[in-house]
Amino acid sequence: MIQIVGRDLFMNAWGFALLLMFLMLAFIRDPQTPVPPTIPPPGNLAVMIAWEPGAIDVDLWLTGPGQDIATGYSHKGGKLISLLRDDLGTANDAGPINVENAFARETPAGEYAINVHCFGCSGTTVVYVEVALGRSAAGMSLLFKGSVELKPKQERTVVRFRLDQDGNVIPGSVHHVYRPLREAGK
Repeated sequence: MIQIVGRDLFMNAWGFALLLMFLMLAFIRDPQTPVPPTIPPPGNLAVMIAWEPGAIDVDLWLTGPGQDIATGYSHKGGKLISLLRDDLGTANDAGPINVENAFARETPAGEYAINVHCFGCSGTTVVYVEVALGRSAAGMSLLFKGSVELKPKQERTVVRFRLDQDGNVIPGSVHHVYRPLREAGK
């Protein structure tokens, strides 16, 4: 009987030692293996528009330096900016929220323009807009936050701005002067 208890204790201790060794192997790293660098988050420029629920179709249009054709519902991915979702109101939608968003993978120096267009509206529509800009993992800061009123078929420039070589907004370059984007490049 003592032999059986002793053997059981020995086997349990041996099993516990093997378990500890196995767990320790998970924390051992070859010093020759390089640690992957920290990758900054994509989307140095992020734009979001939202409007009231219903069968209302508002479109987001954007352009940046070097883009011959503006990014929008008919051209969702440009060299610089991508439209993530074209919201058609209640068509092909599982929920009542109407929202479109886009982001830029990089933000080279030059001028950027962000427009909204009331494609399928029966009356005046208020569109909420947020434009965020950031070049570091520390986060993004709001460049513009507000509402724009649109009449049917109207296109308006929400914001235009210029960035320098370091990705900073050039002082005095932020304005709302209209620049047509929906028909540009067609």
